[in-house]
Amino acid sequence: MTHRILALGRQFGSGGREIALLCARELGIPCYDRELIDLAARRGELEHRRLEPFDERRENPLLYEAVYGGNRHVRQGESVSAVLFQLQSAVIRDIARQEDAVIVGRCADYVLKGRARLLTVFLAAPFSARVKRKMEREGLDRRAAEGLVRRMDRQRRAYYQAYTGWTWGDPRHFDLYLDTVREGIEGCVSRILEAYRALPEG
Repeated sequence: MTHRILALGRQFGSGGREIALLCARELGIPCYDRELIDLAARRGELEHRRLEPFDERRENPLLYEAVYGGNRHVRQGESVSAVLFQLQSAVIRDIARQEDAVIVGRCADYVLKGRARLLTVFLAAPFSARVKRKMEREGLDRRAAEGLVRRMDRQRRAYYQAYTGWTWGDPRHFDLYLDTVREGIEGCVSRILEAYRALPEG
């Protein structure tokens, strides 16, 4: 049996994590987001704290840090970012073989490309709305929130494009491209669930 996977990409501050969790709860399936760091660390027998700073980040060539250690799943001498991407990709493929799931970010749409029962979604929102969300959720002033959103977008864009060769957020690479302000959180969840349930039988 081929399991159904929802691979969800998102702009920072668009509400992606909230939508992913709501979809997973409604479907009764697990949602993997930050948990993928821990699962990658276990797979490579590396320390979580060594990998976490590089989650969804491209290695800075001026601060290159190579990995020596871990087990047979770790390519010795490669950058921490590259090792984490390789480990997370293997974990994502394992999850897809074992169960239905929601997977947030980590280039899952690319890692699982070609699967018959894969729904790829990208969530976006206007910059001002994302700034407002971060101000409200994290108690930041406008300047700090704007800086945070810009920085995280840059990091995610560079990471995604470095490991996929695709343009981050390009609607052509996704089954659904949703504006979370125009659609609303519940509207996005509804559309995603409808598309997910319409995936072909496994």
